[in-house]
Order: sequence, then structure tokens, then C-alpha cells
Amino acid sequence: MAVFTPPAFALIVSVAMLLAVYIFRPAGRLDRAVRRDRRRVLRRFRPKPVPDGITMRPQDSLSPAEVFRLMEIVGMVPAERRAVADFTATLLDLNRRGLVALSQTAGEDLLRGDGMRAAPRRDLDPKKLRRHEQILIAMLKHASGPAASVQLSAFYDSFTRFPVLSQRKTDAFRRSVDKLLKRRGMIARANVGERKFPYLLGRRVWVLTQKGEQSAAYWKTYYRNVCNRPFVDSYRPNTADQKRFAVEINRILVDAAACGCAARAAESLQREYIFDPLELWHDGQYFSTMTESRTAFSGTNGGEAYFFLPLRDFEAAVAIAVERGMPQK
Repeated sequence: MAVFTPPAFALIVSVAMLLAVYIFRPAGRLDRAVRRDRRRVLRRFRPKPVPDGITMRPQDSLSPAEVFRLMEIVGMVPAERRAVADFTATLLDLNRRGLVALSQTAGEDLLRGDGMRAAPRRDLDPKKLRRHEQILIAMLKHASGPAASVQLSAFYDSFTRFPVLSQRKTDAFRRSVDKLLKRRGMIARANVGERKFPYLLGRRVWVLTQKGEQSAAYWKTYYRNVCNRPFVDSYRPNTADQKRFAVEINRILVDAAACGCAARAAESLQREYIFDPLELWHDGQYFSTMTESRTAFSGTNGGEAYFFLPLRDFEAAVAIAVERGMPQK
């Protein structure tokens, strides 16, 4: 065009093309479409009937991120939590297990969402963690630099400074969860045939297996009960179920965070059982402070957002990397 047309015309056309690329970002749109397509999961099986009264955690040893993936596939995770719920639940699970400390800067109000810090344990051996947990720990350490802990607002700043690296990390996190579920026999790769460009390279998609459908059915029933009627018939002192439930209740809100219903589960537990939150979550755990506040939790979108307000910067950073949107704060 520069050779066979007048220079002024070539310049105008070139500027117009550059503006079109900048405004419409076809490469970015294509990248997002391909990434979404690779996360598609087909459902070809029906689960067997599940008992209605499930009040104990399904015994499949799934991590919160794996629970999120199953619930995402069956459409149980609310749309506003799909970008962040698996990351938040994994962070809270590491906190529950004493591997990552979550603390507030002195003088900061917890419910303002400012001043939250995350500190991986110094003697933490990454080899003992699942792959997606290792990735999350690496993300925290990258943001903290030489410091022992990172303020979550700095975590957000790190993600906005290194958007490509952040996207790769979040993609790797979710791929590793898929691989875990594949090893468990809950999802499998399947060829769905030829499709039109730009999906030619992504025609092999995930399929939820019969085992995966059955596990998802148990988790759906379990959390429907947790959010509405978390009553254990044999919840009596000195019984085996009572002791087991006392242990499991430490995990209930973490798994509920993966399903996008932690606020509803907390409200339901407080309504059904009378307990001191510090009996269940010690003062180094995130949920001890949130339940101690006696906030009127709600199952609405606002209630869930309010429940995770102290993790606002963490979730905003993850959402940017997952969705590849423009930084917003």
C-alpha cells in the first residue's frame, strides 16, 4: 500500500487500522474465546438418586478448588463468584490448615476490607501441597518479594503490573485442578468433532464422567442442606457423629466459599447451632473474626460480597487475571 498509493492515504489507512486493533482488540477477544472453550465440560450421564438428608461432607477427599470445578460444571456457583471462588476457597483452606496466616494491620477495621496481609509459613514445604496450592503460594511470594508477608493491596498492584504473568498463573492453577479431577476419574477428555475457526485447536473438550456426576450430585445435596437445614440427627454430646461433625465444621465454610454460598452457610449454622465461633475457628483463622462480628449474613449477592470484603483486593486481582479485563479498583 505504501508503494502503490499516495503517502497521505497510506498513513490515514494505517492509523485507522491501528485504532481498530486498539479499540476492538481481536487477538484478546480470540484468546478469551479459546480459553472459555477449553473450560467447557460436556455432560453425558445421569447420576443415581442421592439421599436427601446428607449432612456430612462427601467422603471423596476433594480439595475446595475441585469442589468449585464440579459445582461450576453443574451450574451451582453464582455467576458473580465464578472468577474468584476457587482461588478464595484455596486461600482460606491453606489458612484453615495453618499454612498461610491472614492478619490485619494494626488499627485497621476488618470490615472496611483494608489492611489484610497474607503470610505463607516459613517452613512450608511446597512439595507436600497439591499443584494448584503450590501455584497460589508462588503467586503470594512473587507479590511479597523479599518480605515474609504481602498486603493484599500490594498483591493487587503486582497483578496489574504483570498482567501476562498473572493470567498464566491463574490459567495454570485451573489446569492443575482439571488434571486432579482427571486422575480421580471424574472428568475425561473427549473429541467432539470438527468445529469452525477459531476453535479448531480446541475440539477436544472435557466430559464429566459417571463418577463425576455422582460426586457432583452428592455435593449439591450436601450444600443445599448446609445452607437450609444443617441439622445432624445424632448431634449429641459424646457421640461419634457429634465428634466428626465438630471436626468437619472447620471445613464447611471453606467448601461453601468454593460453592459461592459461604454467607448462607454461616447464617444457617449460627441459626441451627449455638456455639462460640472461637470454639470452632481459632483467632488465627479468617472465619473466627467474620462469625464473631455477629453480622446478619445474607444469602443475597451483597451478603456474599460483604462476607469476603476483607479479601477484596485479592479477589479483584484474581478477577482481572481470569477475565483479562482492564484493571478496575
